[in-house]
Amino acid sequence: MLAIGVLTSIWALPFLLAAPVYTRIVSRISAKPALVVGMLLDAGAVWLFPLVPYDWAWIILQIVTGAMLGHFSLVTEAWLNLFANEQTRARVTSLYGILPAIGYALGAGIYALVGYRGYAPFLAGSVAMALGVLPVLLIPRKAGDVVLGGEERLRHAFRRAPLLLTTALLAGILEMVPWSLMQVYAVANHWSTRVAGFALPVFYWGQVLLTFPLGWLADRAPRRRVLLGTSAAAIPCMVAMALLARSSGIWLVIFVTGGIATATYTLGLAILGHRFPTETLVSANAAFLACYGVGTIMGPPMVGALMDRYGSNALPTALGCVSALIFVCAAAASVEWRQPEGAIS
Repeated sequence: MLAIGVLTSIWALPFLLAAPVYTRIVSRISAKPALVVGMLLDAGAVWLFPLVPYDWAWIILQIVTGAMLGHFSLVTEAWLNLFANEQTRARVTSLYGILPAIGYALGAGIYALVGYRGYAPFLAGSVAMALGVLPVLLIPRKAGDVVLGGEERLRHAFRRAPLLLTTALLAGILEMVPWSLMQVYAVANHWSTRVAGFALPVFYWGQVLLTFPLGWLADRAPRRRVLLGTSAAAIPCMVAMALLARSSGIWLVIFVTGGIATATYTLGLAILGHRFPTETLVSANAAFLACYGVGTIMGPPMVGALMDRYGSNALPTALGCVSALIFVCAAAASVEWRQPEGAIS
């Protein structure tokens, strides 16, 4: 379980280590060309995985492909927050969380269709990435350009919004651990391999169907209070996951967990867009992503190791603790998240 956790999370390491470098690269060649080149390189690199089917090689390739797309979320999330207005920001960021989840759900179905042997699953992944370039090409270059800051502004974001960035780290754990280990959790609870294969699609559909209603609510109520509510709801949800692991009720728990996990990230992203002005927003987003990357990297290996040692219920226990910490951050951030940066003395 530890090896699975490492393999599925190590892709985020390049951005974690080199966030300021990505801001410089994108600012020099502009956002749109940087995004197109990175996506095309990644589509080609996917073909290397079946050539060297060893854990150590796949860890290296995950780092390489992660480096090729390290700027992807930086650019797309900056576009979202720059182009959204305050009245619709949470819904826009929720859509950003929903669309990848639809892709994951479809991808899981395609994976089941093409199988897991040979080149077929890698061909499917490569084609999907190449097709993703097409809508980027349709974006007018001027509309796609963003102004990026440097390391000074990254450090500034850590000083000005530590609780928000801590929430980003915890959101990375809350989202990536189920992605990496939910099916392992199912098998450990004596589900058949076939039934366990449905665990992630149900989690993804929770992301698809619940994230937007929570975003709609966050555009009408204080976003911090919505985050307080979702993190509080996650704690009994994790208790239910442990108690219902071998009953049909687990499907509802997995579905709700998917919505809460993604909403935590998208709510944090909406709060970021309100908290920082345009001239510092992109660099603040780089800090937010770096913290999210810490969570995605450390979460699956850590929880996988706990599951190896203490059993499958280490997963809901760990996620329950993470949810409690998110609640604490949101409760303590009443001043930090209330007003844009320039309004705070």
